[in-house]
Amino acid sequence: NAQIRNEMQAHYNYLGMSIHFANTAYNGFSKWFRLQAAEEYAHAMKLLGYLEDRDASVVLQPLDAPPADFGEHPLDVFQASLEQEQGVTLQINDRYPLSQQERDFTSRHFLSWFLKEQVEEERTVTDVIDRLRLVGKDPAGLLQVDNEAGSRSAAPDLPTTSGGFEGA
Repeated sequence: NAQIRNEMQAHYNYLGMSIHFANTAYNGFSKWFRLQAAEEYAHAMKLLGYLEDRDASVVLQPLDAPPADFGEHPLDVFQASLEQEQGVTLQINDRYPLSQQERDFTSRHFLSWFLKEQVEEERTVTDVIDRLRLVGKDPAGLLQVDNEAGSRSAAPDLPTTSGGFEGA
């Protein structure tokens, strides 16, 4: 239940980042974060579906509002994104040994999908950060990175709202 909340909070924060960029010239970054928000929502649904498949109790928890200010430079926003992903990685890492301790090997296997996903999530954000650092404050370079970010497509293997264990 706590991890469902964590994923939904990440979804909500990414939605806030998308809206932040929607109010700027960076439409590509807005799209990138909107897709990122959709992925986090799908992760929450994957967890919810898994708990339902296991006949576990699901109790939704309140979310915090996303930050009102993400900084002036796109790099600031992507840095916040990386910190969030690193936090989610730690949260999942904390759950993995519990599944081992409880001898819940099915859940351990299920959580392995999330551990692998977090490596990809952190790498994706780090790639954009590296490019943003490279261009610095150069407007043409920033617009190029924004354009590249906007060409991102949705992940083909996003989990659905049911059958949480499928594809794990």
